[in-house]
Amino acid sequence: MRRKHSLFIFITCFVFLNVNMVAACTTILAGKAATSDGSVIVSHSDDGLGDGRLIYVPAMDYKPGVLRAVFYSHCALGFMPQWGATESHRIVSKDRGPGYNTADDPASVALGYIPQVKHTYAYFDTNYGIMNEHQLSIGECTDLAKVHPLPEPGKRIFYSAELSRVALERCKTAREAVQLMGELIEKYGYYGTGETLLVADPKEGWVMEMCGYDMDGIDGVWAAQRVPDDEVFVAANQFRIREIRENAEDMVYSKNIFTAAKRKGWWKPEDGLLDWVNVYGNGEFHHPYYSLRRLARPIFDSAFA
Repeated sequence: MRRKHSLFIFITCFVFLNVNMVAACTTILAGKAATSDGSVIVSHSDDGLGDGRLIYVPAMDYKPGVLRAVFYSHCALGFMPQWGATESHRIVSKDRGPGYNTADDPASVALGYIPQVKHTYAYFDTNYGIMNEHQLSIGECTDLAKVHPLPEPGKRIFYSAELSRVALERCKTAREAVQLMGELIEKYGYYGTGETLLVADPKEGWVMEMCGYDMDGIDGVWAAQRVPDDEVFVAANQFRIREIRENAEDMVYSKNIFTAAKRKGWWKPEDGLLDWVNVYGNGEFHHPYYSLRRLARPIFDSAFA
């Protein structure tokens, strides 16, 4: 009995002492018919990253011809000093409001620039954009894709973090945000890990997943699917979108999603519908139970099961 008691104490202490060893992000979206008050809710645990600050980025106005800098995202592939800022300050810039203007730190170095809009909306930001003044909300988790390209100025300048910020600066609805982020991936290129973004407004929610497919590519691939109003969706560091259905009202995707898969030899039409998880994902993120055990059974059996 004493040996069993001692073993129980040892295991308990081991679990609590090593709780920080796992860096896992779980994100959940509940549709308006799945909540008691009709709200569309997004949650996101952002674990294992060095800069946990919550920054308020104010609304701003710009003159015609101004360009918006796109900065490297530390959460993509780890801190890279050549792109400025610090491990504890993800962005250092005068252009993102006073919260990011930390003058004693190295300034963030732009990977590239996109045309700025006349007016941007105010939003809350962490390692990823959270919510803007129109209640457009975004949650995130990192996924393992087959290919994780490196950033390259003028060639691959966007990761999901900066994509989420641009969406919150410019969009009022989830559909607008998904479409904008997809267009930016196709035009300016994508680097880093695979990503899941849950995008919601007060009326509906979407899951958007993205990744690179070639280490020297100049674009990326993405797919998005609407979460039914009466369901709950959860992602835990693994792609969740399955079959890509053409001309479906609840699904949109990149123009190259089929051609890229065929060119890489990952899929051919005779295989049937393109399965996003199998074609562009690379299995579980760390080991067979890393993602699955965080998908609670009632939730796992609802959206996209």
